[in-house]
Amino acid sequence: MNPIRLLDSETIDKIAAGEVVERPANVVKELTENSIDGHATIINVEIKNGGIDLIRVTDNGSGIENNQVKTAFLRHATSKLTTIADLDSLVSLGFRGEALSSISAVSMTEMITKTEDALLGTHISIEGGKITEFAEVGAPKGTTVIVRQLFYNTPARRKFLKSPQSEAARIEEVVERIAISHPEISFSFTVNGKTKFTTSGNGSVKDVIYRVYGREIYERLLDIDHTCGDNHIYGYVARPEYNLGTRELEIFLVNKRLVSSKELSVSVENGYHGFLMQHRFPFCVVFIDTDPATLDVNVHPQKAEIRFSEIADVSNEIAETVAEALHEPELIPVVEIDEPKPQVTYTVSETTVDSLPEGVEDTKFEPFAETGFPSKPEIPVPPKKEVIPQAFETRRYNEVIEKVMEDSPKEEELTYKQQDLFEERLIDDKPLKEYKIIGQVFKTYWLISLNDNLYIVDQHAAHEKVNYETFLKAYLSDESIATQMISPPVVVSLTPGQAVILNENLELFYKIGYEIEDFGDKSYAIRGVPMNLYGFEQRELFMSLIEEISVKDKVYTPELILAKLASMSCKAAIKGNNTVSYEEMKVLMDKLMSLDNPYNCPHGRPTFICITKTELDKKFKRIV
Repeated sequence: MNPIRLLDSETIDKIAAGEVVERPANVVKELTENSIDGHATIINVEIKNGGIDLIRVTDNGSGIENNQVKTAFLRHATSKLTTIADLDSLVSLGFRGEALSSISAVSMTEMITKTEDALLGTHISIEGGKITEFAEVGAPKGTTVIVRQLFYNTPARRKFLKSPQSEAARIEEVVERIAISHPEISFSFTVNGKTKFTTSGNGSVKDVIYRVYGREIYERLLDIDHTCGDNHIYGYVARPEYNLGTRELEIFLVNKRLVSSKELSVSVENGYHGFLMQHRFPFCVVFIDTDPATLDVNVHPQKAEIRFSEIADVSNEIAETVAEALHEPELIPVVEIDEPKPQVTYTVSETTVDSLPEGVEDTKFEPFAETGFPSKPEIPVPPKKEVIPQAFETRRYNEVIEKVMEDSPKEEELTYKQQDLFEERLIDDKPLKEYKIIGQVFKTYWLISLNDNLYIVDQHAAHEKVNYETFLKAYLSDESIATQMISPPVVVSLTPGQAVILNENLELFYKIGYEIEDFGDKSYAIRGVPMNLYGFEQRELFMSLIEEISVKDKVYTPELILAKLASMSCKAAIKGNNTVSYEEMKVLMDKLMSLDNPYNCPHGRPTFICITKTELDKKFKRIV
C-alpha cells in the first residue's frame, strides 16, 4: 500500500476549485455575488468566447483595502463570518471564502480595487494560484476582477466544457436571475463586445422581468404576496396559457439568494393543479424572505441549494398563495384575431357523387364534407410555382436512407420494402390499380374497396405517413420543404438556452421549411412555416419543437432527426373526429400509395387494415 501523505497546497487548491468552479457560469456567479455583498449599485459583466477566454466583472462597490487584498485570495478567507454562530444569522451571499482562491488556482486572474477613502487603488495578478504582481495604481472606487484562460492548467476539466455559445447562454441565465433577485442594482451583460441586456436598477422586479424575458411573459404576470409568521412570499407567476416543457423558468430566491429546490418547484406546481396539463410547467419568480435561523445555506459547495427547517409549512404556503392568485382573475386566454386567410375548399360536384360506387347513398356512412375541414384545410394546395414531388425514386431513396443510418447502430434495422401484409398487395411495380373510396365512418376511418378486398384507412396515420415522407425527403436531399409565408409574422421570445438551440440548428429549421429572423431583444420572428404545417398554432408548435430538441441535449444522431420529423408529422396530421371530403381523401390516398412503404405511420401503427371478401363471406355464413 502506498504511504499516506499530505497533499501540497497547489494540488489542494485545484481539487477545491473543482467543487466551486465547475464552468464559467460558476465564476460569474461567485464574482457577481461578491459585488452585491460589496454594496455595489452598478455591476457590469463582460465575457468573451463563452467566458473561457475572458470574464470581467466590474462594480462600484466599497472595494477592498490594500492590506487585505492578498488575504482575500487565501482559502477560507471571508469578511462575512467570524464564528460558527454567524451561520445562523447569515444574509450575505458569499461566505465560504473559497471563490477567489478557487478561481485564481485555475486561471490567470487580476483584481483592481479601491476603497472610497484610499488615494490609490491596488492591482494584483495571480497565475495558477501564485502572485505575479502586486502594486498600487490609479483606479475609481469599486472592484474589477478579470479572469483569463479559465482551466488553462487543468485541461482535463476544460475539455468537458460545452461550446462557447452554450457556456455563454448559461452565464446569461445566471446574470439574468441575479438581476431579478436584486432589482435595485443596475446590471449590464456583454458578450463578445455586444450588450445583451441592461437593467435600470429602479427596484422593480417586474421591469427586470420585462428586460430579461420580454413582453410575452411580462403581459401574463400575476402578482403573489403572502405573509405568514416569519415567511413573506411574494413575486410573480404567469397565467396558465404560458407554460413550458421543462422547469427552466421556475426561479426561487430565498432571502434574495438564488436557489434550486425540487420541493419549492413541486409546491408551485401544486398551486397550478387543474390549470396545467401533465408534464407542463409554469413560469414563476418566487421570493421567500424568512428568518435565517430556519435555513441551512451550507449544504452545497456552490451555494446552489438550501435547506428549510420547516419545508412542509413553506411548501403549503407557496401552493396556497399561487392557487389564490390563479383563482382571482378570469383566466380566459386573450387571442389576437388575425386577418382572415384565404381558405382552400373542395366542392364535390354531382358528377363526382354519381361516380361513387353503387349503394353508397343507401349506407349509414357519414356524407362527404362539402368544404373540407371545419376551419382550415389539413392538406393545403401549394402555390403553382412550388412543385412538390409526389413520390421518391425508389433506388435513390433507399440508398440515402442506408447512408444516413449506417453509422448509427440500433436494435432493429429500418426497412422500407413493401410488406406482404395482405393476400393481394395494394401496391406493385405496375401503374396504380383502380380503387374506390366508399366513404368515412366515425369521422376517423375511410373505407376503400379494391378487387375483392375492403381496406379500412386510419386518416391520422395515413396523413402522418405522407407528411413524414415529405419531411424526410427534404432532410435527406438537397431540396427544402416548400415554405408558406405568414403575415403578420409570429414573434416568439426565447431564453438564452433556447436561442442557442435555435441558432445551432438553424440549418435544420430552414431545410424543413421555416423562415426565421432575429427580431432583437431576445425575440425571433417566424415569417414562414413548412407548407405541411400551415394553418396550425404556429407559436405553440415552434416552441414545442425547440423544447423537444433541448430535451435531447442538442446532441443529434440520425435516429433523433428521424424522431423529430416523425413528431412534426404527427402534429401536422389530420386528427380523428375530423370530417374529410371525398376530394381530400382522393388526394391523400394517391400520395399515400405512391410511397415505398405506405403500411405504417412513423410510430409503427398501421395506416390501414384489410378484410377480404372471403372473410366477410365466412362471417355471413356464405362460406361454411
